[in-house]
This record gives sequence, C-alpha cells and structure tokens, in this order.
Amino acid sequence: MQKVYSQMSSPLRSAQVYAAEGRPAIIAPMHFNSAGIRYEQDNPVVMGSTEWENIAPSLRSALARFSFREANLREGRLSDWPSYRASGLRSVRQFQHEYLCIWVIAINDAELFYDAYCHPRGEADIALHVTLNPKGTDEEMSRILGRLFRACLHWPAVMSE
Repeated sequence: MQKVYSQMSSPLRSAQVYAAEGRPAIIAPMHFNSAGIRYEQDNPVVMGSTEWENIAPSLRSALARFSFREANLREGRLSDWPSYRASGLRSVRQFQHEYLCIWVIAINDAELFYDAYCHPRGEADIALHVTLNPKGTDEEMSRILGRLFRACLHWPAVMSE
C-alpha cells in the first residue's frame, strides 16, 4: 500500500472545526487514505467553549497533524465519528443539528493561504468562504473564523419558491 501512496499526489492539508452556540468547539485533525479520502483522526481537541480567540492555535496544530493513514472506511458506523463521540451528545442527529462544520483546507501545495468554508444550516447548495493567512496572527485567524461561524449561524432563512 505504501507504493500506491508514493505514486499519488497528497491531498491538500485540511482540518475541521465544529462549533455550536453554548457548546465547546471541537477541532478535528484529518488523515487521508490511499484513495485520497479525508477522514477524522481519533481524539479531536475539545475546547473549553466556543471562545474564538483561542481557536487558531488548536487549528494550526490540527493542520500540522494532517497525515496519511490507510483505513477501510466502509466498515465504520456514523456513531464511530470521532467529533460526535467527543461532543458527548446523545445522538448523531443531535450533533448534526447543533454543530456547524467549518472546513479549513490549503488552497494549493504551497499553503500560502487556507480556504475556510461552512454551509449555513439548511443550505446544502450554499457555502460561505473566507481566506485565512497561515502567517497571520492567531487573533486575526480566530476573528475571521468567528465571523464565518456567526454569519452561518444567523443566516436568514429563505422561503422556498
């Protein structure tokens, strides 16, 4: 299997931030397998709360932990989802209802910038994006992520036509 990995290009570095009002943020470093599929590493970081000023250092650490690890993802169950288990909520459905997922992914191999995006609740076809400078300050990165979360959280409900 290592030979397959060495012949393919590595997926771009990524991590996920799960945030909900009144609940601790969860930051999940990612692995990727030989098929190029990203999946969460075990033991995501659970923050004390969703205090955005403290998110950036943990996010930087999660991005640095991005790595190759072979896994058969067909045998997993949704209830094995590391971020769900870390949340302490009673059901996957409750987790998906309460938490928004912010994907953070390198824009290119040079990792000069990261794209952070999130789907507002109930908007599968719409995603809000922000650009993060990995060389910027933790305060600036945290502030931008907090604004993205609040924009998605308070996204206006659009009535169906």
